[in-house]
Amino acid sequence: MRVRPVKKSAPAPAAASRSRAARRPAASTVAETTGLSGFSISTNEPLGSELVPAAAPPGPVTARPATRGARSPVAGLAPEAAALAYLDQALVNEKLASFVRPSAGAVPSEFKSLGTEALPLSGTTVVKFRQTFNKIPVYGSLVTVELDKRNACVGINSSLGTPEGVNHIAKVSPAQAAEATAKAASVSAAAITQTPRLYYYFEQRARRWRLAYILENVVTKPPKSAGRSDSPVKDFVVDAHTGKLLAELPRTATMADVVEQVRDANGKKRRITLEVRPDGKRQMRDATLNVTTFGFGFRDPSAQYPQLPGTLYASPPGWPMEAIGAHANGSEVARFMRKVLLRNNIDNRGGEMVSSVNCWDRSEGTRPARQWRNAYWNGSQMVYGQILFPDGSFYSVASMLDIVAHEMFHGVTDHTARLEYRVQAGALNESYSDIFGVIVANHGRPLGRWNWELGVGFDGPGAALRNLADPTLHGQPAHMRDYRTSTPPYTFERNDYGWVHDNSGIHNCVAHRIMTARSGSKFLFTRREIAALFYIALTVHLSRTSQFADSRRAVLQAAQSLFRADGASERARKIAAIEQGFASVGIA
Repeated sequence: MRVRPVKKSAPAPAAASRSRAARRPAASTVAETTGLSGFSISTNEPLGSELVPAAAPPGPVTARPATRGARSPVAGLAPEAAALAYLDQALVNEKLASFVRPSAGAVPSEFKSLGTEALPLSGTTVVKFRQTFNKIPVYGSLVTVELDKRNACVGINSSLGTPEGVNHIAKVSPAQAAEATAKAASVSAAAITQTPRLYYYFEQRARRWRLAYILENVVTKPPKSAGRSDSPVKDFVVDAHTGKLLAELPRTATMADVVEQVRDANGKKRRITLEVRPDGKRQMRDATLNVTTFGFGFRDPSAQYPQLPGTLYASPPGWPMEAIGAHANGSEVARFMRKVLLRNNIDNRGGEMVSSVNCWDRSEGTRPARQWRNAYWNGSQMVYGQILFPDGSFYSVASMLDIVAHEMFHGVTDHTARLEYRVQAGALNESYSDIFGVIVANHGRPLGRWNWELGVGFDGPGAALRNLADPTLHGQPAHMRDYRTSTPPYTFERNDYGWVHDNSGIHNCVAHRIMTARSGSKFLFTRREIAALFYIALTVHLSRTSQFADSRRAVLQAAQSLFRADGASERARKIAAIEQGFASVGIA
């Protein structure tokens, strides 16, 4: 939940273009160039009959009309083998003329499986593939093939690139790439433990493909200069032919048991689960949900990053309000993930969800001392600041459920789509966290009583940070015609990483219009359908460089899967509402 920097005069707009999707055009008034083209198709669409049951490999692929209820020839195969058969068949199907296997020179692309994931929300299985040339992956590429329980294809969604004219032989060694990264990160070479991995990477500034090494999740040394320090965790991109640093991509997105009943800083009764140690002391660890809460003693989470998470709260005379808020809200988000999204914590493996309260970034904090109105996901945990009141008391940002959910869903994004935190992909990163911040905070209420504001009190008494119903109330654009353009370099202080906190309002507006769509006097979508729709779009169909138009395709693809058992007219109304939501803000 990084707060927007003070707005400066907008840089001159950069010329922007993007390869259009062949069927659902990925056109909007502004789009960044990612080098990738999108395509999607569902069995519920007119050409969906072309996603026919493929002949079981290694036999020939025979096209024939799909028959509902018939056993698929690939029914007995493992999902990866079945998905690859469908993908191979679709790529050579002449009726799907817009979907062909890209070739760079004489080398056709291949597809490497990223694994299989069961989607309990839709009762389907998704197999993800990454596009490769010469065994080298294409950065940001993604193909998802969705299968039902009989291995019949439900749909295909893709973002593919064609890195022509790039020599696939690296001239720079991995060790040299690590050295260049260490220099850029201002750390010693020994501190670089990541393995440099080769990718075909589309450099947006030069608008050309490169062969590059990428080192992920590198912890950088904060600068000594005054002003807000940049993200402490970044991905570094190094040209594999020249050794030149091509990009720094920020990863930090800014936001035996015993049960006790306590009151939080909002005066609300909360039940928190604590762990009892062998010595009888209680500590803020919920072993069932794997949620833990630490205090950082008003230290700097950027400058003193290695000291995170701090000290685990244990057996105080009374639990501090900030600790209660972080622990109760973190547990509530974990329960939402498990019960509503059927996701096992942030990493979907039951991994620990860590929060640190009482953090104070000296370069960012405002007077009076120790006040730091901020919160963020730092790549591995949540970090929370606080607001200081005139009487000297503190109100922790962790006491706001919507902010806690926002930050934790940055973690979900990091473990799934891994959207870059800059320009349009960064705006999507922020928007999806806003969407789930609002969904989690309101999920116990009827849809007609939802509060569409996010972070009320974060920036002063009664003041909200954002409003999904009307983004313009907080200085955000609500239509692509008002999209705020920027030029590289993308940094927090210069242009908020390409105005990610501004432009997220456009996608937030779409989400609100979809969530409040009606059929007659009734809402078209239930609360659980809303959560499932945006969750599947984010975690299954988006990738690192996805744009607003890619999100449109992703939400539509998720809807085709989720509502495939609905009657044709009901499904058509839902699809139309989604299309209208995006079209209403200029994303068509």
